[in-house]
Amino acid sequence: MRKNLPLVLITLLAAATLCTAQTGATSKSKSKSAGGSSLDQMIIGKSRETWEAYKSRNIAAIKALTAEDYVAHTLTGPSNLEQDIATIDKLTIESYTIDDPKVSMATKDVAILRYKCDLKGSFDGKPFKPVYGTEVWVNRRGKWQIVSYTETPVS
Repeated sequence: MRKNLPLVLITLLAAATLCTAQTGATSKSKSKSAGGSSLDQMIIGKSRETWEAYKSRNIAAIKALTAEDYVAHTLTGPSNLEQDIATIDKLTIESYTIDDPKVSMATKDVAILRYKCDLKGSFDGKPFKPVYGTEVWVNRRGKWQIVSYTETPVS
């Protein structure tokens, strides 16, 4: 449990951030929009790289961009990196958008990216629906990787 405590805390922080974003509250401290700092732009760029890797089923790129302790909570259920790779043949991404991205720095080595995603395609034959996405990125030994991804349906 101790080993997973930082991941649990980061995931809870990401969930709280998403809830705040959905209620319309704004953060004056460390929240930036798409026009923010070069670090913000780098995180948004890494997210796009990840989406492109999944779209093209580039497993090497997915592994390079994703932390080993990665967890996802999508509309199809929870998964980890190994499960994502094992089911990648069921995934079809035709197109996607990353709308209104906002980056919040939890620490100098933890970034939380929030955005609206309109994903066209399907998983296991079921079409995607628009979602709010929250990604947690960590800088470990100078390398930024995604450690958590969570979807909330757009109502």
